[in-house]
Amino acid sequence: MRFRIREKRKNGIFSFDAILHDIIHEFDIDKSFTIEELLSQWYAIVGDILSTHSKPDRIYKKVLFVAVDHSVYGNELVLMKDAIIQKINTEFSYRFIKELKVEIKRIQW
Repeated sequence: MRFRIREKRKNGIFSFDAILHDIIHEFDIDKSFTIEELLSQWYAIVGDILSTHSKPDRIYKKVLFVAVDHSVYGNELVLMKDAIIQKINTEFSYRFIKELKVEIKRIQW
């Protein structure tokens, strides 16, 4: 918990939507929250077939790592890389994903 010295207290009742952004930022769970949101919308970003064979794994230094279960689907994602990054940055307005890397590994749903 962070103590706010010399800041005016905010008295009253606030909705959860009003304080959600502050909670996410204060506990430094931005990237985890982003990955979960990307997982829920992954089928709309890449399509039905690619979404069943891939999933966003992690974000590290502005790079989105995507786990893929076969190299053919990884190649498709690499070819669609620019479109995927643009779609994520415009629809979700994060604008911090600059690169997409594909890793071939077993996906556990």
